[in-house]
Amino acid sequence: RATVAKVEELTLRIKSELDTSDLFAPPPPKQECPICFLPMIGTLQDAMNMACCGKVICYGCFQEKRRVIHTANFEREEEEERTGIEEIMMKETCSFCRAPVSTSREEMMLRIEKRMKVNDPLAYYQAGGCYQDGRHVPQADVLKALELNHRAAELGLPEAFA
Repeated sequence: RATVAKVEELTLRIKSELDTSDLFAPPPPKQECPICFLPMIGTLQDAMNMACCGKVICYGCFQEKRRVIHTANFEREEEEERTGIEEIMMKETCSFCRAPVSTSREEMMLRIEKRMKVNDPLAYYQAGGCYQDGRHVPQADVLKALELNHRAAELGLPEAFA
């Protein structure tokens, strides 16, 4: 009898949420890359979430920045070999906050947790992916991943529903 009451209560709650929402509202605008200003097509799989500051850039801009840094470092190494003068190598940094790219899984998780403290839905989603796959965490935990994805969905991230 208690189960029937819970189902009825849940049904009424869902019905009231559907009655108050605008099902035919236009979809939200596509997110643009803040560097190249092109619309990001697809899901977060085609973009890079910078864990240090929470910015999202398209994968093309991320790869281009890495290519420029690696090319510059290669040229500096060649110049150093030719002249014998030690050159300072460029390090990968965030395009926005200039924080160095994290080099360890502990540092990555600390940055994600810092973003989670300010209720960044992408940080919750990224942490959920880490727990689901066992990346940057000691071991995979599917229940923790599900909990984090639910929180990201509550904060309004549509990809967390997938």
